[in-house]
Amino acid sequence: MPAIQRMTDTLRLLAMIFYAPLRGMREVRDHGSLVPVVVGAYFSQVACAFVLQWLAGDHTMLSRGPMILAGAFFQGVAPILTVAIVVVPLMALITNLFDRRGSFSVVLQQEYGSLASVAFYVFIATSLATIVVTIFFHFSGFQAAYVVSAAQSQTTEQLQNMARWFRLSADQVEQLKSQLADPVSVSKNLFNMVRLALFAVGGVATVRVVFRVPALRAIAILLLTALASLPLSAVLYPMFRTVLGSPFLLLFAFFLLRGYFSGIVSNQRARAAFKHNLEAATINPRDSSAHYNLGLIHQQRGELDQARERFQRAIDIDPDELDAHYQLGRISRAQSRLPEAIGHFEQVVQRDQTHSQHEIWREIGATYLAAGQYGDAREALEKFLDRRTNDPQGLYLIGRAYAGLGDNQEAASSMQACIEAVKTAPAYKYRMEKRWLNEAQQFLKGKRQEAVSS
Repeated sequence: MPAIQRMTDTLRLLAMIFYAPLRGMREVRDHGSLVPVVVGAYFSQVACAFVLQWLAGDHTMLSRGPMILAGAFFQGVAPILTVAIVVVPLMALITNLFDRRGSFSVVLQQEYGSLASVAFYVFIATSLATIVVTIFFHFSGFQAAYVVSAAQSQTTEQLQNMARWFRLSADQVEQLKSQLADPVSVSKNLFNMVRLALFAVGGVATVRVVFRVPALRAIAILLLTALASLPLSAVLYPMFRTVLGSPFLLLFAFFLLRGYFSGIVSNQRARAAFKHNLEAATINPRDSSAHYNLGLIHQQRGELDQARERFQRAIDIDPDELDAHYQLGRISRAQSRLPEAIGHFEQVVQRDQTHSQHEIWREIGATYLAAGQYGDAREALEKFLDRRTNDPQGLYLIGRAYAGLGDNQEAASSMQACIEAVKTAPAYKYRMEKRWLNEAQQFLKGKRQEAVSS
């Protein structure tokens, strides 16, 4: 019965490609399994390759017998391996450079399953969309018009300018002319451009769904991933084809990588099962902790509205759930709902002033600072720093408060203390607190520039 349920869930997720792809991506990220989407991506790749080749006018896969069909199915694995071994790890690495989440090995171990699942889900969606678009181009006459336009461009000044711009030799120009005169080659290039454009859109969506980053940052991550993937793929792609053509090498690669990928799949399943169990626990009308823990999951993923709902539900069940008030205050501050944030923080202070090792005062100070109430911010941050004297974030924030009050000397002193606190921190803490060192250095640099210009 569980196997049937898993199959039903997988088919439902695949069907969502056609009517709710973004929701399907989120479902795959949270509940999907890597193996089914990899299998689906493989068959969609094979289907797309056959359809595009046929519509381009290349029918050799049928005229040359069954061996070429078997080879096409077999070699269809190479793009899947490229995504799994090159694209996904590079995407995780570059995202981690933009938004430090820990060491690369830890991020890869934690996020590989979700990222690869969503990437292959997008692979399926873009392959199917490419088939639909190319069929439309073929039967609408767009493909034929494009082929005619390419043939006519052989003698145009545009081709000559292109040859000068790219410094093409005479042989390369002749080769380009022969390709432009070949309807099959021109059609394949058209179809590949369609697929590349769809992959680009899908890649941006993948980064946004998995890592919850802004659109412009997602585009930058995708561009850098593509630039890094091209040389690696050029080297590894022929290697993949060699491995796939050798049963011995294929078995060796399987046993070499089996343990690593089994661990990733197990980790992904464990995380999905944990979230599923938490959701099941929320059925209990008196279990506030289940809603709180689900809220933390949503908050970590940047899904602040869903997190807010879960934390509010936890408070509705148990008004003394201080952690939920604390997290609601942080979310309200992030969403610039500053009076609401102060209200939640006050609920915590009234019940427990030492909540989370006095971090409540740091959050209150940051909220007052965002509201421009520098005196209140300084007062709250002083209470925090009385207990946590070397906290880099607290030192940076109180420096900002002093600057807002016009006390530039105290501001500079606090910023310098922030820098020293980060520099003398243990290695593991340095990585987490480095942001405040950079912020403090930028602040001091800006003040020096102001002094010079004045």
